[in-house]
Amino acid sequence: MERSRRGTLASIAGVLALAGCGRPESAARDEQSTIGADMDDRTREILESSGPTVSAEELIADYDADVYILTRDEQFAAVDDTEEELLRAENLGRAINQAQATLSDGRIIVAATGSLNVPIEQANGISIGGPDPRTILTPADDVGESYEIYRVSAGTSGGQFDSLGVDMQYKGGSAVHAEGSSDLAFDDVVIKNAGEHGVRLSDAESVEIRNSRVESTSKNAVSITGCSDVQIDACEVTGSNHAVYATNSSNVTLTDVTARETEYSAIAFQDYTTNWEVTGCTAVDSASTPFAASTAINGSFVDCVAEGTTNANEGGFEVEYKADNDAENRQNPVVGCSVVSCTARDCNMGFYAREDDTKYDTGTPVLRPRFVDCTATGCDTGLFIGETVREAVIENFDAVDCNTDIVDNGMRTIIDGRSENEGDPSTEGEWFGHADSAAELDVVVEDTQAGTRYKATAQGGWRAL
Repeated sequence: MERSRRGTLASIAGVLALAGCGRPESAARDEQSTIGADMDDRTREILESSGPTVSAEELIADYDADVYILTRDEQFAAVDDTEEELLRAENLGRAINQAQATLSDGRIIVAATGSLNVPIEQANGISIGGPDPRTILTPADDVGESYEIYRVSAGTSGGQFDSLGVDMQYKGGSAVHAEGSSDLAFDDVVIKNAGEHGVRLSDAESVEIRNSRVESTSKNAVSITGCSDVQIDACEVTGSNHAVYATNSSNVTLTDVTARETEYSAIAFQDYTTNWEVTGCTAVDSASTPFAASTAINGSFVDCVAEGTTNANEGGFEVEYKADNDAENRQNPVVGCSVVSCTARDCNMGFYAREDDTKYDTGTPVLRPRFVDCTATGCDTGLFIGETVREAVIENFDAVDCNTDIVDNGMRTIIDGRSENEGDPSTEGEWFGHADSAAELDVVVEDTQAGTRYKATAQGGWRAL
């Protein structure tokens, strides 16, 4: 590991504080005991001794890092992995910043409590954590009228945020805000009671969030605006507006995300977010449709489960155009969206595709949404296709204990490879003039007047079967 004194750090104007700041001692003890019950005995011993008696030898033996910060003689000392003391400071924030200045990359373990007083300057390639930071990291007092735990400076490239734990006690601001940055990774981050968003990403690219948990945020657990290449994996969210809310973004991938009790849709893609994929995710008791592509293009929900909505007239999965979610009023068609091998339980509508015309009726089409191998159980309507939908593809759809299986108000809807046309499609009806589409989709079209079935030819005509 190369060590060098750095004159300038990549600036992050963020603030952290450690347990005991701004809270009555009894409240701090109650919280400590609650969280401590989930910790292993060894970690608890170290945290309980995080005063003058904390042992550098114990820290080094149990935690792999390059610098360890602990309390010595009423000061904050930093030692390296050979127990050599690198520095001392009166202020914990300065001790952390000075410790970072001894590294070009690496990891710092903080095993000391106290107010930071100054913002932490996080540099590329250096991560900061604690033995179990969920017991010791809480927000700082107001510094510069911001309660953000970390703010990643515009232009920052590369940053690792490991094993962070934050209880913001509903103070204003987001726990983490990254704007105009790239190549960021968050792993084992726990955020509670954020006054705004848990993690707010804006104009960022190449961001990973893994193995993390967000509870009780005033806004969204993860907010994504104008971003690209965002991956969220193995995370849990409870009690946010949205678990993941993406607008005007691209290449957003969610895997194994569990969301409970969101105030609106659990996972929402809006304002023409494109090239998105949601796999193996579960949403329970969302107030609005849990999985919403509204308005979004070129993406899919795969192997996901929506269970229960607390508001009426909401579904499990939606593919729709909604003018409220089209910031520039482009009114472009919604295309390329699929729902595959998904299950909706106990929702008003299991699945639907439509234009939401509750406020604005623009007639913007939804083109070729696909519902494949999906199951609706205990819903009022299993699948609803609205009248602005064109060439919806439905394959192997199963409705179990639903009052109505499928409501089809769309044009040229295809169910299990078949569609209907009033008359001969070569001269009249919905499929007249659309032989190319019929050939591409390999659909059999039945004349509902004569009962004759047709298929489109490669030459753009129709032949009776």
